[in-house]
Amino acid sequence: MPLASGLLSGPARQHMWRHMRRRAPALALTLLLAGPAAADPGLWQKLSAQPDLFARELRAMLLEQPEVIEAARAEARRRMAEDAASDLAAEIDGDQALIARHGESLFGVTPQGFGGDGPAAITLFTAAGCTDCLAAETGLRALADSHPGLRVEVRSLSDALPDRLSRALARQEGPEAAARFRAALAKAPSDPEALATSLSDAPEALLALADSAEIRAALAQEKALFGALGLDMAPSYVMPDRLIRGSMPKIVLERYLNN
Repeated sequence: MPLASGLLSGPARQHMWRHMRRRAPALALTLLLAGPAAADPGLWQKLSAQPDLFARELRAMLLEQPEVIEAARAEARRRMAEDAASDLAAEIDGDQALIARHGESLFGVTPQGFGGDGPAAITLFTAAGCTDCLAAETGLRALADSHPGLRVEVRSLSDALPDRLSRALARQEGPEAAARFRAALAKAPSDPEALATSLSDAPEALLALADSAEIRAALAQEKALFGALGLDMAPSYVMPDRLIRGSMPKIVLERYLNN
């Protein structure tokens, strides 16, 4: 086939093609620029100064060797897959480093947890009034019942009034009263104080406890831990080797545990 402009000789164009076959970067344009420059240093200036000439040479070369397009696409796909795998590996390493750094706060046994004696294999970050959080906790309780020895810890991702009331109820009336409060709050979130006090034998003491420096500080620390882990969804789960954002089916969590 005749050259588009006569600027590239047959050997120069073959050199360009060999270079493209060998390197096969993602963009054919980049390859074309690299090929002629390697074949003839002066050619780069000519092509750079004459965009129309450059376009004709590119078109002529692709007509002669159309497979370069698929080669470039294949190389682009390969590089994208490599980049994605590298990014995922880096993200996993980063998550695991964060989990290890906060392991004691995450997996230490507290009155909010349930199941075995610990340390926890799963920690759930939850918020009062969150329907998905309630479903996640229910699923984890069923998982703990079917896996003797499995410890689950619960941490709060919020230090708002409903969460303080839930923690105060758990302290004053026990975890079952707090669970009833969260279940009712998910259905009717309009008046958390009235709902909480209806479940307490000492409503004034309950409100004082919910407003205490101790509970405020504890929930603020848990909320800060949630943020330090880079989590941003309610609910979220933490295992020793992974962070899971958003509600997960029991069968998926079971598979993670078995692996």
